[in-house]
Amino acid sequence: MPSTQTKVAIGVPVYNGQTFLASTLECLLEQTYGNFELIISDNASTDRTEDICREYAQRDGRIRYVRQPENLGAIPNFNRVFEISNAPYFKWAAVDDRCDPTYLAKAVQVLDENPDVVWCHSRSSHIDASGEWLDDPESLNVSYLEREADAPSARFKAVLLGTKGSLDSYGLIRSEALRKTPLFLPYYGPEKVLMAELGLLGRYQEIPEVLFFPRVLAEGSGNKQTAAEQQTFIDTKHMRRLQLTRLRFLQGYLRAIRRSAPNWTEAAKSHLAVLRWLFQVSKWHAVLLKAVRGQGVGGGNVERVKRLETKRGRAEDHLKQPAGSTWGLGAKDHT
Repeated sequence: MPSTQTKVAIGVPVYNGQTFLASTLECLLEQTYGNFELIISDNASTDRTEDICREYAQRDGRIRYVRQPENLGAIPNFNRVFEISNAPYFKWAAVDDRCDPTYLAKAVQVLDENPDVVWCHSRSSHIDASGEWLDDPESLNVSYLEREADAPSARFKAVLLGTKGSLDSYGLIRSEALRKTPLFLPYYGPEKVLMAELGLLGRYQEIPEVLFFPRVLAEGSGNKQTAAEQQTFIDTKHMRRLQLTRLRFLQGYLRAIRRSAPNWTEAAKSHLAVLRWLFQVSKWHAVLLKAVRGQGVGGGNVERVKRLETKRGRAEDHLKQPAGSTWGLGAKDHT
């Protein structure tokens, strides 16, 4: 078992992840920084996930495997892997993503040397099911340098109004800061609310290298189209008839400011950012139509993947994976 001096906990929430699970575990176990515990929370998988996890846990004492008695949904499972960790630094790892062997070492160095940095992440480039780069400018060298702002309200605004998602939710984060938040809230795309609150709690620093490789898959979680599908995926115990997700985003942002803004000035500036986000009039017509029709937010990767694969002259079915096998939390931009 990992010692009480373990510095990093890596949380891998998984459900029916047999397609990429072994590859992801190998990637994490091959990190050049080895002082970590790898916690796997299995959401009552029905494929070979349990067998694969137990095999790896027997081989490497840094792995702790926990199987849930029932499928809790993605959000409770993502939160669970953090709740049962006790290391000072924490990182979520999706079952189908990859990272460079030096990722953890470089991220730990950033947090060790900069006590005011709450979370750090590298640049990212998306890959397909076979691990090859996506031939798409939006998918390569994704950076969040704007989140390195000095003022808490500026970091909050950078997350809130950013259009490149929140891949930095898979960065290395101080556990002390995470415990001050409600973690991922029970709706689709909650990572932006969490990262915005972390921006109020402390600084962000980017590692200026591409070390993180998230997969874009036609059957990934970011492509669930209806609000009902998204909510069932996210949290099986908190179902709502009308999915007004963006109103729940608003509530999440306002509560984050109330909890974590360091002073009245920063709170006021953060509220102004929320107003700017709220009055993005061009989005609201589509937002209301989606709500009335029962459509969800995001869900934009299906056509993107097909288009890219056609462009590269590959058969479409090379990208398709069994439904439920991909467990990232969201698409490019939910808001």
